[in-house]
Amino acid sequence: MKLILNSESMQFQAASSFEARLDKDGVHRRDKSGGTNLPLWAVKLVAWSDADAEPILVTVPVADPPKVSQGQYVSVERLQAMPWVQNGNSRVAFRAKTVVPTNGAVGKPGPAPSN
Repeated sequence: MKLILNSESMQFQAASSFEARLDKDGVHRRDKSGGTNLPLWAVKLVAWSDADAEPILVTVPVADPPKVSQGQYVSVERLQAMPWVQNGNSRVAFRAKTVVPTNGAVGKPGPAPSN
């Protein structure tokens, strides 16, 4: 079952640059379940909604991930939630078709710096 999230009312900001998803032997993981066999990359995002903000790690199959910098707004296409349980701990993994920078998009501001 695929749980595709409706993220139309959300804004996303990059919290990090893309990092390779590696297996336990340090080999770059590839997209087997999606059928593309592209390398898997992960990016930390902050998902802003009207009521809250949530940090999420999103995996994307892409040959060459785009350059993103911390605080940069990005567009996320086809965000999917994948719940899983291991050793009694339940978690949610996120995957997207694409994550790309937006050009000059105005979005929800981040928190004010503390003094």
